[in-house]
Amino acid sequence: MKSSSLSTRNIAVIIVILIVAGIVYFYFEGDSAPAGVNSFLLGTPSSVGSVGSAELTLLNQIRSLKIDTSLFTTPSYTTLQDYSVAIPQQAVGRPNPFAPFPGSPNISSVKR
Repeated sequence: MKSSSLSTRNIAVIIVILIVAGIVYFYFEGDSAPAGVNSFLLGTPSSVGSVGSAELTLLNQIRSLKIDTSLFTTPSYTTLQDYSVAIPQQAVGRPNPFAPFPGSPNISSVKR
């Protein structure tokens, strides 16, 4: 009886050691980021073709835009007038839109 409990305990200890070793191995050997992300963050040329090339192209196009602000100084623009109409404050509504109207019968008071 004593030898069977000893062998069961030894097997349990070996299984625990293997599980801990597996966790340690995958924790230290596993990559924390997908492939290509580290090189993309470092700015290496290989990242341009593999990760986010469309986004980088759009970003370069946006950076190269030149806006001509001379439009705002032309006489035709400066003579424009604002004809907008002020909108007066309106009543928003009832504080509780689900409350019954005053004078209407309550559903709970109606007998079936």
